[in-house]
Amino acid sequence: MSIVRNVWGGVKPGETVLIEHSSTGAPYLGLLHLINWAKEKGYQVVVADALDTLYLYKAQMKLAGLDTSILDDVKVIKFGGRLEVGHVVGRLHIKEPVIREHEYKRLFEPLSGGAVVNPVLGIEKLFFLAESKREVLSTVNGLLSFVGDEQKISFYFISTDLLKSAAPEALPLLEELASMIVRVDMEGKSHKFSVVKSVNKEVLGLTFLLP
Repeated sequence: MSIVRNVWGGVKPGETVLIEHSSTGAPYLGLLHLINWAKEKGYQVVVADALDTLYLYKAQMKLAGLDTSILDDVKVIKFGGRLEVGHVVGRLHIKEPVIREHEYKRLFEPLSGGAVVNPVLGIEKLFFLAESKREVLSTVNGLLSFVGDEQKISFYFISTDLLKSAAPEALPLLEELASMIVRVDMEGKSHKFSVVKSVNKEVLGLTFLLP
């Protein structure tokens, strides 16, 4: 799928990409194609997995008849949860946002030799734990600290339904810090991926379908 490669290939180190989907979507398809592309390019893949979201994606892939072996050797940093998928290299307890930020940087630093593609799964679930707007802002500011980090390209898979329920003010804040936004909608029986924001004008407005 050359257009998929063109979209991902148009993302530069240091960028932050939001992949926005509904709770009835199939974000595992986007993750599968992203990991395939990263491995073709020779990039290291380090998944940040909040509250066992990667396990859910793997289970859905398997039920859809897809090969899940591509997940076996990806490095994984877990935020809470207990179900292991891939090669888990570190675990973070669900603590205050500032503590999570520092601990994540400590775990990620030894893995950052060469180009790293960093899918982040289930981050919207952490906003359910926020007890105030101040904590929501602190969580977003923690993510902001990674923007422009040329050691990696971050891809945040976001369930907008969950996020709007947990902390509706968080979505526009995340969209503001992102350098690219890809929205996923259903078109017939296929998933339509649309680039609605990008600093790269060559990919802005591109769309592609995944069955």
